[in-house]
Amino acid sequence: MGLISGKVAAVALTGTLALGTVGFTFTGGETVDKVKAQLEELKNKVVQYEVVENSLFSKIELIKTNATASLTDANEKIVSAKTEINNLKASKSFLEKQIQNLNAEVTGLKADLGAANETIAEKESEIEALESELSSVSGELEVLQAQYDTLLADYNALVEENKTNISEAERANAEVQAANAKVAELEGKYSEVDQATKNNEPMTNAELDAIGTDVTPDVHDAELVVQNLQLTYIQDGQSEEFKEAHPDLDIQEGDRVWRVTNKNDFAVYVEYVKGSENGELVANPSQTFYMTESGGTMIIKWQDENGVWQQTVKAGA
Repeated sequence: MGLISGKVAAVALTGTLALGTVGFTFTGGETVDKVKAQLEELKNKVVQYEVVENSLFSKIELIKTNATASLTDANEKIVSAKTEINNLKASKSFLEKQIQNLNAEVTGLKADLGAANETIAEKESEIEALESELSSVSGELEVLQAQYDTLLADYNALVEENKTNISEAERANAEVQAANAKVAELEGKYSEVDQATKNNEPMTNAELDAIGTDVTPDVHDAELVVQNLQLTYIQDGQSEEFKEAHPDLDIQEGDRVWRVTNKNDFAVYVEYVKGSENGELVANPSQTFYMTESGGTMIIKWQDENGVWQQTVKAGA
C-alpha cells in the first residue's frame, strides 16, 4: 500500500482544478516525484533486506543443523572415549593389584629361600645316603641274581639228569628182565654154576618194581613264582588305637595309611601312584605300611617272575 491513499489523491486533484479557476498552479509535482523515487528505493531495499533476511535464516538453520550433527558426533566420541578410559582404568587397577600380589609372593619367596636352601641341602644329603644304599643293594642284588641264575641252571641240569636216570633205570630194568629170561632158559646148567652162584639169587619182578626212580629233593617252579600283592586302605588309620599299635609309622594328622600284603617268602619292589602323588617302597614278606597326604584311588605295581608289570587298584577316603 502507498504512503498516500486514493482518497487523499482525489482531494489533491480536486484542489488543483479549483485553484486553477482562480489563477493558482500546483507546484508540488517535483516533490511528489522525489518522494515516489524515495519510496521506490525504499521498497527495493525492503525487498532486498527480506531476501537477505531469508538467506540469513537459511544459513542459520544450516549452521544449527551442522552444529547439532557435529555436537552429536562429538558427544558420541566423548562417550566412547570415557568408556575406553573406564575400561583402561579397570585394567590398570587389575594389573596394579596383580603386580602387588606378585610382589608380595616374591617377598615371601625370598623370605622362604633360606629355609628352602636348607631343605634342599638336607634332601641332597638324604639322596646321597639313599644312592649309597641303592648302590649297596644293587651290588647284593647282582650277587644274588648270579647265585639264582646258577641255581636255576643247576636245577635245569638236574631235571635233565633225572630224565636221563629214569630212562637208564627203565633200560636197566628191561635188561634185568631179559637176563631173568635167560636164567630160566639155563635152568639145566643150574647145577654147574650152583657153587658159584648159590648166594646170588636174581632179583624178582616185585623187587625190580620196588626200585624207585624218583630223585630228591624236588624243586618246584611254584617256588619261583611271584604271588600277587594285596592292597588295603586302613579306615581307622587316624584312630588312637591304631597309632598306639603302630608307633613306628609316626602317623601325622591327615595322613592316609595303606597296607601292602606280600604272601611271598621274599621282598618285592613296588611303585605306587595316586593322583599327583607317587613313590616306591619295598614290600617285605607279610605286611608293609606306607602313607600318603590325600585320599583317592591308589594303584600299586610290581613285576612278576617274568619281568611283566602287574598292578592292583584300591579306593581310599
